[in-house]
Amino acid sequence: MGRKRNQGKARKAAKAKAKVEADESNNDQMTNGRQQSLAAQTQQLQVGNAWPHDTTKCSHMFHGFDPLSVEDMCFQYANAFSDAYYYEASIDGGKSILHCLIAAKNATKDRFAEVWNNSAKMEIVISYYLSNGTQHILEGNDDSARALAKFARYLEQCTAVGLKQTQALVNFPKIDEVSNSSDIHTLVKFLRKRIPCKCLDKKYKEVKDTTKLSFCYNPECTIPVGQLERSKTFYCSRCRCETYCSRECQKADWINHKQYCDKYVAEIAKFEAKKQS
Repeated sequence: MGRKRNQGKARKAAKAKAKVEADESNNDQMTNGRQQSLAAQTQQLQVGNAWPHDTTKCSHMFHGFDPLSVEDMCFQYANAFSDAYYYEASIDGGKSILHCLIAAKNATKDRFAEVWNNSAKMEIVISYYLSNGTQHILEGNDDSARALAKFARYLEQCTAVGLKQTQALVNFPKIDEVSNSSDIHTLVKFLRKRIPCKCLDKKYKEVKDTTKLSFCYNPECTIPVGQLERSKTFYCSRCRCETYCSRECQKADWINHKQYCDKYVAEIAKFEAKKQS
């Protein structure tokens, strides 16, 4: 229970930190303790004869993505963001996914401001993650696919909030859902919906009857790891930034959630006022 409580607190702390635009200068350290880089993964994908399926069946090379050269700014940003995430995760294995995503954003946004402040370039980066994630699914490497889908979804959310201004806040439960190693349905559906080819149609048929999962954000929830069928969860009606399994769990967590909920509601109010002005 103590570990679960800490995980819940870490998740909430990561959400609060999303509002802080801190600068971090750890780029020189990122070559140490990192997991396999996205560049190494992509190098494998770019060897056409190494692909396990018939690529002629896909009318969109790389599942809708035109390969980038290693000199391309978008390619470099995608790799830098991935490496920053894994570096942060390697420092302390107890850090939440959201904490590591925010750290990766802060570590790269100034160095790659040309990408970060351009929605078209961000779309290229997102497509890059999606196409490589799709290929990993086809190769049976679900964990790598899940990591890339997680990056894609987070950057989608950041782009929607900061550049396109189509939503007020990053939807953290959506990121948690695509990151869930127990939910292959959500992962495949997420990628399939975003690629222009039909390469994941067969895989989706295989997994579409598996249960889609979500989380109860009350760290004291008695459900194992707070994970349950998504249809049985509901959002906080004020901020829609956290999900719960029951009214009892929502009430029990209110003492922790209230300070964040008030901030989120204020951000939503500012967003709505700006839309109407």
